[in-house]
Amino acid sequence: MDYYFIFSVSSRFICNRKSPRNGCNSGKNPQLLRITPNQGTPGTELEIEGYRLGWPILKDVEVVFYQNGIQHTTYPIGGGWQARDLSNGLQQMKITVPDTISPGECVVVIKNNGLTSTSLSFHIDRTINPPTIVEASLNWASPGQVIWITGTGFAVSDEIEVTDANGQTFFIETGSSSSGVKTAFSLPKEIVDGTALIRVIERRSGNRQASNPISLKISRGPIPLELLSNFLPSVAPNQWLDLVAANLKPLEIADYAEALFQQNGQEITVPIYGQTYPRVHVPATLQSGSVSISTRTWQKNNSSVWSEPITYTLATQLSPPTVMSIEVIGWNEPIYLGPNTPETFAVKPEDSLILRGRFPVANAENLRLVLKNSISSFTLTPTSLDPGTIKVKLPSNLALGNWHLTLKSIESKASSRLNIYLQVQ
Repeated sequence: MDYYFIFSVSSRFICNRKSPRNGCNSGKNPQLLRITPNQGTPGTELEIEGYRLGWPILKDVEVVFYQNGIQHTTYPIGGGWQARDLSNGLQQMKITVPDTISPGECVVVIKNNGLTSTSLSFHIDRTINPPTIVEASLNWASPGQVIWITGTGFAVSDEIEVTDANGQTFFIETGSSSSGVKTAFSLPKEIVDGTALIRVIERRSGNRQASNPISLKISRGPIPLELLSNFLPSVAPNQWLDLVAANLKPLEIADYAEALFQQNGQEITVPIYGQTYPRVHVPATLQSGSVSISTRTWQKNNSSVWSEPITYTLATQLSPPTVMSIEVIGWNEPIYLGPNTPETFAVKPEDSLILRGRFPVANAENLRLVLKNSISSFTLTPTSLDPGTIKVKLPSNLALGNWHLTLKSIESKASSRLNIYLQVQ
């Protein structure tokens, strides 16, 4: 899957203009797809989606609201992009509706380094409505933990109201978010265990209107790991599965964690390895197809409840190791492998390469990187930096010219050929 990064605009980014692969100066006009929500009042936070919105450097980027021949200009205050393809990948931008604009219809465009986007219509409301909450990032949380809320109608002046299981109410200032449809806050450390209710209070109207409430379970003890099923990579039985979770805090405070696989009346519990990069070994006795996965953690011989089960599909064929990016140690940026990957990647003998991707094996020693040209080949054993990152040093006697690369698993015999040649110089 593509890696998607969210950053604050206050961070500094460097664009390597010598390399056309990063899409920093594609020459194509920006393109707007949608504005969420499609109406709002001055001060409302919006999320704009489209292509070539100006990431990652955002130099000379303006968002202009045209209304009755008058320009109302604002600037992005957060957002994200698909790092693999900055020219054609989907991008997001957070902005705030200008305070100078009047109620009524307007159109919105983005100006990026002299290029103007397509336009979208937008309606400026007369009435300030309370925000709407769609969901929270977690079902379970610990006191002091950061909670992200998804919804619409947020503003920087909003306040979070948290009512705990004892009826005690806390009012919290919202934190900075890089998304126009998200807001964040930290749970009070004094909050008691049990089910808490959360609302967002708007303060722009002076009426302190409250959003719909959502519930959140609070625990000072062990809490389950909440898996994100849509982001789990595809693997088959007897392979290693990298877990993607809403939050890794449960693992940080746990002594031990485990996953429960359920399929056709069969229940198998396996340990979860790793706190920063959690993964499990999928039981070999399972069959390809639908399986249910739950998790729980342990702390001082006490276990959490099992998490809500997710449905996951085990692959029929063994999944090969895949590489998403490649770089030489010491370079500024990686090359992302995808539709716009350059044909060659310049290296020198004895360079050390970093490869990031999905490696469904027990450890890096069970991988082999094969370099091959028309007359010879080298088989290299990488070392692990973490379960999603491996390192390999090129041979000193690597001949000049182009070499193609194949990454193999000696556990499953599955392999994948990289769509880029190493060009030894």
